[in-house]
Amino acid sequence: MCRKEGQQTQEEVQKRNLRDELEERERKHFSSKDKSYVDERDRRKSSSLLLEGSKRDEDKIVPREIDADDSDVELKSDDESDDDDDDDDTEALMAELERIKKERAEDRLRKERQQAEEEAKMKEAELMRGNPLINMNNSGSFNVKRRWDDDVVFKNQARGETKTPKRFINDTIRSDFHRKFLHRYMK
Repeated sequence: MCRKEGQQTQEEVQKRNLRDELEERERKHFSSKDKSYVDERDRRKSSSLLLEGSKRDEDKIVPREIDADDSDVELKSDDESDDDDDDDDTEALMAELERIKKERAEDRLRKERQQAEEEAKMKEAELMRGNPLINMNNSGSFNVKRRWDDDVVFKNQARGETKTPKRFINDTIRSDFHRKFLHRYMK
């Protein structure tokens, strides 16, 4: 699958002057926004193809071996005491940094100790509140209720029957159940 002419092949893209096209589009944009914007370069065509060689030197991208940090001219220092001052300053800064680190470490240790002490106090207070033998003012008595209905005033009111000892009779006609049944339903 190969692109045909007019479909922006690599050769066509290399021949086009993209910078001029961009400048042309910018001019059109600004001229449409601002009517007073007029430039004599407005007459150029946006889709002009370049010849094989570049017309301008600024269009060519040439790698340079010059580094902006490097300079050919060496600056000579008048006093070598500047270097000593810099060393003294760095030593003072390092000492200050060490002092700050020590202070921060001490503060962190002190905060950890305080937090541990507070947690221990909170645990002790929680244990004191949770133990009913030590905390006497909240509990009234240590009496244990035997049943859940010990404090009920009227017990066994719904039953209304007297307790009779249960006896076993091997005859269904003479059993207590049969006698109650006959008494209740056959009167």
